[in-house]
Amino acid sequence: MTRFKAPDHPLLAPVLAAAVLLAACNPAAPPAERTGIPYVDAVVEAGLSGDPQALRDLIHPGDFPCTTREGLGGPPKCLPDEPDGTLVRSLPVIGSEGWHVRQSDIDRWEGLGDADLFGVYRTGSDTFSDELYPAGEFAVVFTLLDPDGTVTLQVMEDGIVRIDHGFGPSALEAYAQHPEDFILGPFPPPG
Repeated sequence: MTRFKAPDHPLLAPVLAAAVLLAACNPAAPPAERTGIPYVDAVVEAGLSGDPQALRDLIHPGDFPCTTREGLGGPPKCLPDEPDGTLVRSLPVIGSEGWHVRQSDIDRWEGLGDADLFGVYRTGSDTFSDELYPAGEFAVVFTLLDPDGTVTLQVMEDGIVRIDHGFGPSALEAYAQHPEDFILGPFPPPG
């Protein structure tokens, strides 16, 4: 295979520079807000699109044992016909309390709405995780414009495995504590 070598000619330099500039402006060229990790970038793109179905398509629920215990948080609640401990396909969500959204209810999730990308970081030992609320390999953090706040999508190669609503340190605190873990951003909030 012969490799192309650009001719070394002073009149050709502006033409090559223009071609590079056009390639950078081409919509097919990757935007600056990408990690180069296809499954992470798919979540970034879906979140920025404002299309809830694009995000729902990337959700990868897990199997968690349901409980008949009353109260907030914890495992998914069993339906009347499910014995305690029945495996239920659901998506963990953490906010002021933790809960699980059953796979059959995921289609009702309205997505992020109007959101900007704050950044993407590799999760680590500081990221909360347990058998009912697994962390992803990466955390994709979006700042919400209406209402204010952040949503962090915990992402594995299979897709979104958990949603965090303002849980844990703020996005800025996470960056201040572990800037070396950020593989993209942080991007300043708009305005």
